[in-house]
Amino acid sequence: MKIAVERIQVDESERIRADIGNLKSLEESIEKVGLINPLVIDENNTLIAGYRRLQACKNLGFKEVEVAAINFGGDPLKRHDVEVAENFFRKDFTPEEILSTEVKRREIVESRRKKGVFERLWLWFKSLFAPSPKPEKPIRKEENRQETLEKEDRRKSAGDEEQHAVDHSPAEEEQHEIQENRKSEPEEDDSKQHSRAERDRTIQWRTS
Repeated sequence: MKIAVERIQVDESERIRADIGNLKSLEESIEKVGLINPLVIDENNTLIAGYRRLQACKNLGFKEVEVAAINFGGDPLKRHDVEVAENFFRKDFTPEEILSTEVKRREIVESRRKKGVFERLWLWFKSLFAPSPKPEKPIRKEENRQETLEKEDRRKSAGDEEQHAVDHSPAEEEQHEIQENRKSEPEEDDSKQHSRAERDRTIQWRTS
């Protein structure tokens, strides 16, 4: 409902907000789109929430304003909680959201702008050559099967390499090399053969 501005009472001693700040942007908004959120008053027409809006409306010369009247039954705690909730539990736009509002506004303004015949014809002709979005290529079952086989081959190859590394330790490789060299060497005397046997036993002990 609407009520005369002069009938709204403000109890400065009970109000939480002391600094109303710069009202210029608020006045421009109200003058452009009107008072979106009504003021909140109690059963005695005492202002509970909307002090900055009330001052902006007074500066703009409003005679009447939209209000929401709530009967608090004289409970000061309820009055206090409503004023706090109206000013505290709200969230400002993020920078991305502010940019989005401006982009959306420009789109609406552009859509409402009256276009000439040649401009409409040009936009229609331009839309004929606009690239259409390419549909996603469906994944065929054969491609999935081939990819699965390749993964299995790579896994098997990696397993064979690990097994080869386990089966051929450095000590075993050394023993194998000594045996191959022994085959290519001429027969030695008993003392050399005894020394070689001792070395072989040492290598075997290391590998066991």
